[in-house]
Amino acid sequence: MARQRRHSRPSRRRGRFGGLYKVMSVLLIAAAVITACVVFFRVNAIQVEGNVRYTPEEIIDASGIQLGDNLIALSRVRISAGIRAQLPYVEGVSIHRSYPDKLVIRVTERVASASVDSAEGRWLISSQGKLLEKDNGSVKTVQIDGLTAVSPFAGGMLQVAEGEQATLGYVKELLAAVENYGMLEQSTRIECSSATSMTLYYGIYRIKLPRGGDYDYCVRLAQAALDSGLSSGKIQEGQGGLLDLTVTEDRARFIPDH
Repeated sequence: MARQRRHSRPSRRRGRFGGLYKVMSVLLIAAAVITACVVFFRVNAIQVEGNVRYTPEEIIDASGIQLGDNLIALSRVRISAGIRAQLPYVEGVSIHRSYPDKLVIRVTERVASASVDSAEGRWLISSQGKLLEKDNGSVKTVQIDGLTAVSPFAGGMLQVAEGEQATLGYVKELLAAVENYGMLEQSTRIECSSATSMTLYYGIYRIKLPRGGDYDYCVRLAQAALDSGLSSGKIQEGQGGLLDLTVTEDRARFIPDH
């Protein structure tokens, strides 16, 4: 009886080459997709949103983006870092790709909250201590007395002498609280040269605060004391004075000016 011939070898060969064909097909498709992305998705329009202080052209220049750049290959991290490094008032940057050819740059800008002295004149800073630019007197801010900026430059963080570093931390916390509770516009000065307290000049009032206190709580307490005092008549309308938060806990003592 004749033996049947087996044809297993050709079958295995076809299976081996079939797998190779699948891999090659996937690679060819991927190469085609990448080529299409490189060729077709080019930046033809750039839109800037959220800007107030800077023009769209200034922000686009700082981003380093050029028309014709590949939309997909753009680095969000590099673009954001370039804008924030060159434009000190920019706090946040978000990048949105609008296919096939548009890029949207959204920025949020800092506010000049205060000014601090230096050997070269006064500098504007944000409530986080970011140095924005030299103070030419055109912007109304809170004047910080008792701190001196060391080697300031636009875009850097405020640096002070070693003996003033703790005070700088207190001032930034107080500024953040004042800004958070909407009191920044009426505040004119923070006196922080005392070893035991700081004084916030708020409109016709002076608010005395402990050094190293919970300034969020202190500002809320001062705000509530003024509101209740004015509504109850304990503080006369238009009567300036000192609101002392350093005497007793959870209470503010008002001493009117004479």
